Amino acid sequence: MDNLRPELKLLYELQSYDVKISDIREKIGKAPSLVEEKKKSLEYKKVETETKKKNFVKLNSLKKEKEAVFDSKEKAISVHSAELNSVKSNDVYKAVLLKIEKTESDKSVIENEILEFMDKIEKESVIVKSAENELKKFEKTVKNEINEFENFIKKLEKEVTAVEKEREEYKLKISKTILMEYERLRAGRDGRGICLIDDESCGGCGMMLRPQLINQVYKCHELVFCDNCSRILLQK
Repeated sequence: MDNLRPELKLLYELQSYDVKISDIREKIGKAPSLVEEKKKSLEYKKVETETKKKNFVKLNSLKKEKEAVFDSKEKAISVHSAELNSVKSNDVYKAVLLKIEKTESDKSVIENEILEFMDKIEKESVIVKSAENELKKFEKTVKNEINEFENFIKKLEKEVTAVEKEREEYKLKISKTILMEYERLRAGRDGRGICLIDDESCGGCGMMLRPQLINQVYKCHELVFCDNCSRILLQK
């Protein structure tokens, strides 16, 4: 019976093509999720910046509301001041004065609140501008990273096509019977249908091999399979 060792060596070499193809395809398969992750990080940054802008707008809106109340207090003071010229009773005069004092006090409180809002708005303006600048830089970085990544994927796709072509040419050196058996086995075993014996153990699953089995592998007159994982065995 012919010694199968030369052909099994070819088969083992063929498997190196399959492993390489599998590794490249795994990288390509991860591409969509990695690109999506980059896009999500950019969207998060946009939302973060938009929140700061909304806070800035809200502060301005609250300041305008306070300014409107401040104006209404000033008008009220003007009306009450005008009333002083027409009142005839001393009690009414005192009541109007109290109204003016109360309104002046309210106006003073509101004025302080407006100043506080102005201070907050000034600080928030710096934060918003900084956030917008950071967003522009981050957006540019992410777009460049995605572009580089997509170019890398295109390169991998070309590479896997080239390896697949080499693999198709290489498999012609192996008999169809052995090749069919290998293809059947590797389909359900992480893409590996043949493995080397590693110190009396299967190089695929690590199971200790029977001496009789190792002897059969050494003779190499037939395909010998691991009792545990069923991969084709080959001696180093």
